[in-house]
Amino acid sequence: MSMIARNSAPATSENGMPDFVETLGPAFLAHLLRRLSDELVEADRQWHAEAGIRNPPRTSSTLLALDAKGPMSVTALAAMLRQSHQLVMQWIRTLQAEGLVESRRDPSDARRTLISLTRAGREQLPALRHTIAAVEHATRALIDEIAPGIYDDLWNIERELRREPFVQRIRNAGSTR
Repeated sequence: MSMIARNSAPATSENGMPDFVETLGPAFLAHLLRRLSDELVEADRQWHAEAGIRNPPRTSSTLLALDAKGPMSVTALAAMLRQSHQLVMQWIRTLQAEGLVESRRDPSDARRTLISLTRAGREQLPALRHTIAAVEHATRALIDEIAPGIYDDLWNIERELRREPFVQRIRNAGSTR
Protein backbone atom coordinates (compact mmCIF):
# COMPACT_ATOMS: atom_id res chain seq x y z
CA MET A 1 0.00 0.00 0.00
CA SER A 2 1.12 3.54 -0.70
CA MET A 3 2.56 5.63 2.08
CA ILE A 4 1.66 8.83 0.19
CA ALA A 5 -1.06 11.05 1.68
CA ARG A 6 -4.06 11.70 -0.54
CA ASN A 7 -6.15 14.81 -1.05
CA SER A 8 -9.33 12.70 -1.11
CA ALA A 9 -10.54 9.20 -0.42
CA PRO A 10 -9.93 6.62 -3.15
CA ALA A 11 -12.65 6.32 -5.75
CA THR A 12 -14.95 3.36 -5.44
CA SER A 13 -15.44 0.74 -8.13
CA GLU A 14 -18.73 -0.69 -9.38
CA ASN A 15 -18.84 -3.08 -6.40
CA GLY A 16 -18.55 -0.22 -3.91
CA MET A 17 -14.98 -1.15 -2.94
CA PRO A 18 -12.08 1.32 -3.11
CA ASP A 19 -10.39 1.38 -6.50
CA PHE A 20 -7.63 -1.19 -6.12
CA VAL A 21 -5.13 0.52 -8.41
CA GLU A 22 -5.59 3.86 -6.65
CA THR A 23 -4.76 2.21 -3.34
CA LEU A 24 -1.42 1.08 -4.82
CA GLY A 25 -0.20 4.68 -5.02
CA PRO A 26 1.99 6.72 -7.37
CA ALA A 27 4.01 3.71 -8.56
CA PHE A 28 0.95 3.00 -10.71
CA LEU A 29 0.75 6.44 -12.34
CA ALA A 30 1.23 4.85 -15.77
CA HIS A 31 -1.81 2.64 -15.13
CA LEU A 32 -3.89 5.69 -14.18
CA LEU A 33 -2.67 7.67 -17.18
CA ARG A 34 -3.53 4.77 -19.49
CA ARG A 35 -7.05 4.62 -18.02
CA LEU A 36 -7.47 8.36 -18.51
CA SER A 37 -6.08 8.14 -22.04
CA ASP A 38 -8.44 5.31 -22.92
CA GLU A 39 -11.42 7.24 -21.51
CA LEU A 40 -10.52 10.39 -23.45
CA VAL A 41 -9.84 8.52 -26.69
CA GLU A 42 -13.09 6.56 -26.45
CA ALA A 43 -15.08 9.78 -25.97
CA ASP A 44 -13.19 11.32 -28.89
CA ARG A 45 -13.94 8.22 -31.01
CA GLN A 46 -17.65 8.65 -30.30
CA TRP A 47 -17.41 12.36 -31.11
CA HIS A 48 -15.57 11.58 -34.37
CA ALA A 49 -18.32 9.12 -35.36
CA GLU A 50 -21.06 11.67 -34.60
CA ALA A 51 -19.22 14.26 -36.69
CA GLY A 52 -18.60 11.88 -39.61
CA ILE A 53 -14.81 11.90 -39.13
CA ARG A 54 -13.28 8.76 -40.65
CA ASN A 55 -9.94 8.56 -38.88
CA PRO A 56 -9.53 7.15 -35.36
CA PRO A 57 -8.66 9.90 -32.84
CA ARG A 58 -5.17 8.53 -32.18
CA THR A 59 -4.31 9.15 -35.85
CA SER A 60 -5.39 12.80 -35.95
CA SER A 61 -1.91 14.09 -35.12
CA THR A 62 -0.57 12.14 -38.12
CA LEU A 63 -3.03 13.82 -40.48
CA LEU A 64 -2.25 17.24 -39.01
CA ALA A 65 1.51 16.62 -39.28
CA LEU A 66 1.18 15.66 -42.94
CA ASP A 67 -0.92 18.75 -43.57
CA ALA A 68 1.60 20.98 -41.81
CA LYS A 69 4.80 19.49 -43.27
CA GLY A 70 3.73 17.78 -46.49
CA PRO A 71 4.79 14.28 -47.52
CA MET A 72 7.04 12.61 -44.98
CA SER A 73 8.71 9.28 -44.37
CA VAL A 74 7.38 7.09 -41.59
CA THR A 75 10.66 7.62 -39.75
CA ALA A 76 10.26 11.41 -39.93
CA LEU A 77 6.63 11.17 -38.82
CA ALA A 78 7.56 8.92 -35.89
CA ALA A 79 10.27 11.35 -34.81
CA MET A 80 7.96 14.36 -35.15
CA LEU A 81 5.19 12.68 -33.13
CA ARG A 82 7.65 11.05 -30.69
CA GLN A 83 6.03 7.67 -31.22
CA SER A 84 7.50 4.34 -32.24
CA HIS A 85 8.02 3.54 -35.91
CA GLN A 86 5.85 0.44 -35.45
CA LEU A 87 2.95 2.42 -33.97
CA VAL A 88 3.11 5.07 -36.70
CA MET A 89 3.10 2.27 -39.31
CA GLN A 90 -0.11 0.92 -37.72
CA TRP A 91 -1.66 4.37 -37.91
CA ILE A 92 -0.60 4.74 -41.55
CA ARG A 93 -2.16 1.38 -42.46
CA THR A 94 -5.41 2.46 -40.75
CA LEU A 95 -5.40 5.79 -42.55
CA GLN A 96 -4.64 4.09 -45.88
CA ALA A 97 -7.58 1.73 -45.35
CA GLU A 98 -9.79 4.80 -44.87
CA GLY A 99 -8.38 6.37 -48.05
CA LEU A 100 -6.99 9.36 -46.14
CA VAL A 101 -3.26 8.86 -46.85
CA GLU A 102 -1.21 7.20 -49.55
CA SER A 103 2.37 6.07 -49.86
CA ARG A 104 4.77 6.35 -52.76
CA ARG A 105 8.47 5.92 -53.34
CA ASP A 106 10.57 9.01 -52.73
CA PRO A 107 11.74 10.16 -56.19
CA SER A 108 15.08 11.27 -54.71
CA ASP A 109 15.67 8.02 -52.75
CA ALA A 110 13.93 4.87 -53.99
CA ARG A 111 14.64 3.11 -50.67
CA ARG A 112 12.39 5.56 -48.83
CA THR A 113 8.59 5.71 -48.85
CA LEU A 114 6.77 9.00 -48.46
CA ILE A 115 3.36 9.27 -46.84
CA SER A 116 1.03 12.03 -48.00
CA LEU A 117 -2.58 13.07 -47.62
CA THR A 118 -5.02 11.99 -50.29
CA ARG A 119 -7.65 14.33 -51.63
CA ALA A 120 -10.13 12.73 -49.17
CA GLY A 121 -7.65 13.32 -46.34
CA ARG A 122 -7.29 16.99 -47.25
CA GLU A 123 -11.06 17.37 -47.59
CA GLN A 124 -11.61 15.94 -44.11
CA LEU A 125 -9.24 18.41 -42.40
CA PRO A 126 -11.73 21.28 -41.83
CA ALA A 127 -14.22 18.95 -40.10
CA LEU A 128 -11.39 17.32 -38.15
CA ARG A 129 -10.19 20.72 -36.94
CA HIS A 130 -13.73 21.56 -35.89
CA THR A 131 -14.01 18.38 -33.81
CA ILE A 132 -10.57 19.01 -32.31
CA ALA A 133 -11.65 22.52 -31.29
CA ALA A 134 -14.61 21.07 -29.38
CA VAL A 135 -12.36 18.48 -27.71
CA GLU A 136 -9.91 21.19 -26.73
CA HIS A 137 -12.69 23.32 -25.24
CA ALA A 138 -14.05 20.39 -23.21
CA THR A 139 -10.55 19.38 -22.11
CA ARG A 140 -9.68 22.89 -20.96
CA ALA A 141 -12.97 23.14 -19.05
CA LEU A 142 -12.29 19.81 -17.30
CA ILE A 143 -8.74 20.83 -16.43
CA ASP A 144 -9.84 24.24 -15.16
CA GLU A 145 -12.53 22.58 -13.04
CA ILE A 146 -10.32 19.91 -11.47
CA ALA A 147 -6.64 20.77 -11.79
CA PRO A 148 -5.71 24.15 -13.27
CA GLY A 149 -2.14 24.04 -14.55
CA ILE A 150 -1.92 20.26 -14.87
CA TYR A 151 -1.60 20.38 -18.66
CA ASP A 152 1.58 22.47 -18.41
CA ASP A 153 2.76 20.29 -15.52
CA LEU A 154 2.39 17.14 -17.61
CA TRP A 155 4.48 18.71 -20.39
CA ASN A 156 7.08 19.67 -17.80
CA ILE A 157 7.18 16.05 -16.59
CA GLU A 158 7.62 14.86 -20.18
CA ARG A 159 10.51 17.31 -20.75
CA GLU A 160 12.12 16.32 -17.46
CA LEU A 161 11.90 12.63 -18.38
CA ARG A 162 13.70 13.38 -21.64
CA ARG A 163 16.43 15.06 -19.60
CA GLU A 164 16.69 12.20 -17.08
CA PRO A 165 14.89 9.00 -18.11
CA PHE A 166 12.53 7.46 -15.58
CA VAL A 167 14.52 4.24 -15.42
CA GLN A 168 17.49 6.25 -14.14
CA ARG A 169 15.25 7.88 -11.53
CA ILE A 170 14.10 4.41 -10.43
CA ARG A 171 17.71 3.23 -10.19
CA ASN A 172 18.59 6.30 -8.14
CA ALA A 173 15.64 5.70 -5.78
CA GLY A 174 16.55 2.04 -5.46
CA SER A 175 20.16 2.80 -4.57
CA THR A 176 19.14 5.11 -1.69
CA ARG A 177 17.25 2.38 0.18
